[in-house]
Amino acid sequence: MSSRRAVYAARFLRPPGWTKRLLLREKPRELTGPFENPVRRWVRLREKARQFAELPPPRRVPVPKPARRKTLQAVEGVPRVSPLALQRRLDFLLSNAAVEQQLAAPLRPGLSPYFVEYQSWARQMREIRRIYRAQYLQKLAEVTEVERAREAELHKRELDERRTRKQAHLQRIGEDMKRRAILRDRKRIEAKVNEAIEMARRSKLKRQRLYWFRRMEKLSRLVVSADNLDEAFTSSPAQVSGEGSSTSSPSGVLLSRNVSIPYLLRQLGGSKADPPQKSRRIPGIDNIQREILQMSYDILGEDEERFDPPAEHHGAGPKERAMQLYGSFSEEEKLALLGQKIDMLKRKQELEEKKNGHADNITTRLLDELEAVKKAVEERSTSDELKATHRDSRGADPEGLPPYSPGSKGTELPGKSQGGAGS
Repeated sequence: MSSRRAVYAARFLRPPGWTKRLLLREKPRELTGPFENPVRRWVRLREKARQFAELPPPRRVPVPKPARRKTLQAVEGVPRVSPLALQRRLDFLLSNAAVEQQLAAPLRPGLSPYFVEYQSWARQMREIRRIYRAQYLQKLAEVTEVERAREAELHKRELDERRTRKQAHLQRIGEDMKRRAILRDRKRIEAKVNEAIEMARRSKLKRQRLYWFRRMEKLSRLVVSADNLDEAFTSSPAQVSGEGSSTSSPSGVLLSRNVSIPYLLRQLGGSKADPPQKSRRIPGIDNIQREILQMSYDILGEDEERFDPPAEHHGAGPKERAMQLYGSFSEEEKLALLGQKIDMLKRKQELEEKKNGHADNITTRLLDELEAVKKAVEERSTSDELKATHRDSRGADPEGLPPYSPGSKGTELPGKSQGGAGS
């Protein structure tokens, strides 16, 4: 029955080839089902069975059985006679009383005295051997029980140590799993928090851009061009009403209500103080004075070039221009001007950080260069003061002694020496 099942299972061992699958896909009813040729089907199944029968049996790898622990076995067949009785009987058999027992053996008819004494002696020898064997087995059983108890104790101690090590290992694994779970949960929470922060940042940026586009759209309506000239200055229904004359237009070109009069007066010098309360201020108002200045930049004279552009070949460069502008300044004036420039750059850097969130790289680099120049000047002045102090403390060199020069190996002529110490 098992061979028949194996032969029947051989039909499903190997899937059909590429050509057979193609034929089955195009015309499946020609090769399968009741329309298949029975002779061809029988030959195919017999061929599959033959190929399956030629397959070798699966290789069986021998698996050794686990080695059982061999323990010390107890001694079997130990006599249950009291050791004290055995010792008393042995003492009797080894004493002179045994000889007297041999001599006192009854003499039966037909037996010689020698044979009677010999039987008694042989019986006593057998008893002595049995006593010795019993004592040996009892002593061996006693020693074996002691060793078995010691072996059981060692085995128990080994099991306890294994259990302790296993518990420690499992504890370490558990702690590591807890740590990884906490770390994974923390990462997940931080990812959620970062996602929320990033989403809030993007939402804020989108709102800012939407507000900016809306503001640009509103401002585009206020720009009067040749395209919207008629629409900008057409009269609205409010103008023709009898309520009074109004300068407003539908596009809002001539009138803008987003203007704060106290703010404009404070900019133009009419008011020196802020409104009394913060709640009475108008937020998000148009800065008219700034817009007027920006519109007038193209006609103001301070925006023009202060100097003529340098010639192409023999014009003055940046260093020459700096010497022309600041060459007459003293050291104190130069340091004061340098400090003013540093303060201006610091204020500009703070404004850029408040506006954009980060300072401009050019501003930062220029500020670092100016601070480095200032620190170098201060260190040089400090070094000159220390050198002068040390020179005064040393005093003047004797006449005819050449000055000390650390950079040169030789000495100068006495006639060329100066009165002071090495400058």
